[in-house]
Amino acid sequence: MTALVRWLQHNPEGIVVLLAVAAVGGVQFFRLQRRRRLMEDMPTARIRSAAQGYVELIGQALPPDVPLRAPLTGSLCAWYRFRVERCKGEGGNSGWEVEQQGVSDAQFWLDDGSGRCIVDPEGAEVRARDKRTWVGAAPQFVPESPGAALWSGDAEHRYTEELILPGDRLYALGQFESLDPLQASPQDDLRERVIALKTDPRQRAAFDTNRDGELDAAEFAQLRADAKAQVEQARREQAARPQTHVLRKPTGRRIFLLSTLPPDGLSGTLRRQAWAWLAAGLVALGLLAAVVSGR
Repeated sequence: MTALVRWLQHNPEGIVVLLAVAAVGGVQFFRLQRRRRLMEDMPTARIRSAAQGYVELIGQALPPDVPLRAPLTGSLCAWYRFRVERCKGEGGNSGWEVEQQGVSDAQFWLDDGSGRCIVDPEGAEVRARDKRTWVGAAPQFVPESPGAALWSGDAEHRYTEELILPGDRLYALGQFESLDPLQASPQDDLRERVIALKTDPRQRAAFDTNRDGELDAAEFAQLRADAKAQVEQARREQAARPQTHVLRKPTGRRIFLLSTLPPDGLSGTLRRQAWAWLAAGLVALGLLAAVVSGR
């Protein structure tokens, strides 16, 4: 410790690092504690009866309507994040440099037994239980040949893949919205339907009873009456459909969290991380105090 203090007294850049660690440690402590308390205090809503706004949901992750496969292993999933790193340097100077990374933005489903909602993962903080990291060759699924696999990869690369798998128990905090199937007004629907009938030559000809190439007042009135009947029928069918629910990133600074870790375990992880950051900040402050007092 004494040697470190002496080194810091002669290296101002070290003091800058300590200041940064102390500041970040304090900020991270309060941020993670606030997040933990939010999770513990937020009641779990049910999709069928959830209020519009910021909610907590717990249910089963279901895959997107279009099958989604993870890029590295080809696993069928609801969401993925991957990273490919290359080993740079040798011996004590070696390290990993990111060559490629990505995250899926496909919308998938959350089912809690009372209903389903679409999860739009864009902008989410995702904590996935299914996380694999390996170096060297790994089996890659071949979609065209069920049960077959190719071994891909080499010892110079490190691969990391995180997945939300279909059937995983998913904890979610985000903005819940229910979309009305009848979003347009009846007047707008009628106007668009009339325009569609008038501009379609075949449909227009069906109302031109005197075959003069024009729609007189009576013919246009019939066209509008048919358009109105079609719109009313379409809106009745739309009104009978269930609402579409969506969970997405909230506006402002509220967290959008998706996690397949057990909620209690995630809360404990956040608590440990918060205290670890506080400890790092206090150690940095202690070293700064020792440097200042030794001058």
